[in-house]
Amino acid sequence: MIKKKEASRERGVTIKKWHGKIPVCVVFPNSYYIGMSNLAIHILYKILNDMPDVVCERCFTGEDGRFLSVESSRPLSAFEIIFITLSFELDYISVPRMLAGSSISVLSEERKDGEPVVVAGGLCVTSNPEPLHQFIDLFIMGDAEATLPSFMEVYREQRGGKRADVLDQIGSFDFVYDPRKLSVSYGEHGTVESFAPSGFNVKIRRFKGKTLGASAVISNATEFSDMFLVEGTRGCPSRCPFCLLGHSYNFTHDDLSDFKAPVKDVGLIGGGVSFHPHLVSLLKDLKERGMTPHLPSLRMDAVPLSVIELIKDDIKTLTFGIEAATERLRRSIGKPLSDEQIFDKIEAILSIKPFNLKLYFMVGLYGESMEDVDAIGSLTKQLKHIMIRAGAKKGVVGSITVHASPFVPKPSTPFQWLPMDDLATLKSKLARLKKILGKVDNTFYTHESVKFSILQGILARGDRRLSWMIRRLASCESFAKELRESPLNLNFYVLRERAENETFPWDFIHGGAGKEMLLKRLHAYTAILSQNT
Repeated sequence: MIKKKEASRERGVTIKKWHGKIPVCVVFPNSYYIGMSNLAIHILYKILNDMPDVVCERCFTGEDGRFLSVESSRPLSAFEIIFITLSFELDYISVPRMLAGSSISVLSEERKDGEPVVVAGGLCVTSNPEPLHQFIDLFIMGDAEATLPSFMEVYREQRGGKRADVLDQIGSFDFVYDPRKLSVSYGEHGTVESFAPSGFNVKIRRFKGKTLGASAVISNATEFSDMFLVEGTRGCPSRCPFCLLGHSYNFTHDDLSDFKAPVKDVGLIGGGVSFHPHLVSLLKDLKERGMTPHLPSLRMDAVPLSVIELIKDDIKTLTFGIEAATERLRRSIGKPLSDEQIFDKIEAILSIKPFNLKLYFMVGLYGESMEDVDAIGSLTKQLKHIMIRAGAKKGVVGSITVHASPFVPKPSTPFQWLPMDDLATLKSKLARLKKILGKVDNTFYTHESVKFSILQGILARGDRRLSWMIRRLASCESFAKELRESPLNLNFYVLRERAENETFPWDFIHGGAGKEMLLKRLHAYTAILSQNT
């Protein structure tokens, strides 16, 4: 349950009377702070509440272990449909915990008439829903704008019927995955051997409109405090081989020509914002209308200096995803920037203003050596020298924050065949990086948890046999204990390189890039590693 003071400071909340309406709840299985910082919940909330006969409320995890809706403080069991949106694999652990804590049968097969229909969607489960198959009645595979109206129309027609009949009818769409309809068998080596029926498939349905998402509710208790968020782009044209987002959507952009923001601060959201074809004119328009634009992490080789000029008075820190510190490794992940291009761009940016820099890197990339890890320190030092030279002229020198994340291969990307580094190797690399960066003045170092990155990797490319592990973790069993004592070899999901002809747990999902194309891209990127720099 969220704190009352958080809800009391919201603007834009929709409050409806329940009488005569279909009560549904949008659930983000993480904190209010994180959930309300994610546009997915805003999009769902608006679409559902725009339906006159639907009352939609929200629910998040809470510190007190109670799972009540924000709007009316009702338990999840009071709703007819629960829509769970999943953007992060680690949130899977909260799903059975929230169901159990709401007196809803945790396993879908045990739910009876009168219990809510539990539906899940979002980027993670659209790429691979299998680890959650025991807990979810139906998965919606695709965008809310393209699927929810027809889904709810059929539910209206079936409402009040027997649970099994209702699920059969609303699960009949080609974009709905009903786990009851699929059987999976495994071979002696643990990989998927076959699906039954053999021709079973689900098709991802994407939104083809041009008006993308925006904040439905504004709150100061989020990462983007009192900021109106607009989805400037969906997808990303660069399609880096490690990125699920870029391989899930065709790149599209919203011109944002007629939106109205109720607050001054406007955040442009989207993995491909740097590629927005009208980014400069859009920023100019926002500033002329008295608004303050905010941008996400930028693609260094795509964002023009004119954009930096436009936002220089409104921000102190610029964020860039460099990902790898050597040219060879950058080329192998679809970011073919030379060191000189990086240095020249940063020098040009710092001539505008002595910004602070936040730089994202990955460790554990396929083909990475300790020399590549050391190069993160070397690159950071050189950037620091550039900052000092530029800052000396203005009397101000900014700071650098380096954030390192272990590489986690994702399904439906060219890197879905690749292994992760093991726990000890990742810890060693991150510790080495900490020691190197500790010698660079005014430089800060943060990194993602190695343990939870391994767990993320297990869940990202896992299969339906992981349901038991999710239940154990949901009951507060430690992940370290699971790694030691699991009857299933969890390293099977993360440490091995897949055979090119392996059948993956998510291969029945159609609608993204085909497997043959992904494999072709994998070969192209890994071939770079054997070339001389």
